[in-house]
Amino acid sequence: MSETITPDMEIYVPSREGTVPNVSGGQTARSCVQVRCLIQHDITVRLVEGARALRDLMAEQKQRFLAEAELYVRSMMAQYNANPTGKRGGFVIVSYDDLMKVELSVTDYRAVDGAVVAAQALVSEVLNDLTEQLEPWVRELLDNAFNRDEKTGRINVDRLQSLRKVDIPHPKWPQTCEAISDSIRIAGSRSYLRFYERERRDQQFTAISLQFSAL
Repeated sequence: MSETITPDMEIYVPSREGTVPNVSGGQTARSCVQVRCLIQHDITVRLVEGARALRDLMAEQKQRFLAEAELYVRSMMAQYNANPTGKRGGFVIVSYDDLMKVELSVTDYRAVDGAVVAAQALVSEVLNDLTEQLEPWVRELLDNAFNRDEKTGRINVDRLQSLRKVDIPHPKWPQTCEAISDSIRIAGSRSYLRFYERERRDQQFTAISLQFSAL
């Protein structure tokens, strides 16, 4: 059902002065552009600029959150005279009234390095030798293991790892699994912060959503 416009509703009337950027990379006088196009352009620009500002604000706030988390870890280390280790885990902390909670999790992410070419050659060899003897789902698994993501151009590590769970009766299969394992390395880690709240202690914690679409 379309919304009825009433006299007291605000509408946007674009300025006809100045210029507007065009698709050729130049500028067009606003007086030469249809009003509907100016409305579309101006509101699009305002929305995107607002989204950029929010993105930058959230990125800045995220760094503050992580700095606070690091401050907590350092403070606890000092409290117990403990030496920080090279690898950090996560933690869960709560407010004294038990109504607010913060969780920090640290997750390693993996990547496939150049040694994967050996694993791919061995898988092809196994496929060529046993094509007729393998179950269709196993053949499909082997065929697709080295497919690269269209967006990232990377091999899916989880899909590649799944090959090692399959028992294939081929003399080179153990060597293939070893090559797969050697080609996967820890590429780094990511930290995730999650925030929770509740009004009373007898209630379950509710996550504080920071996703724009959930607000």
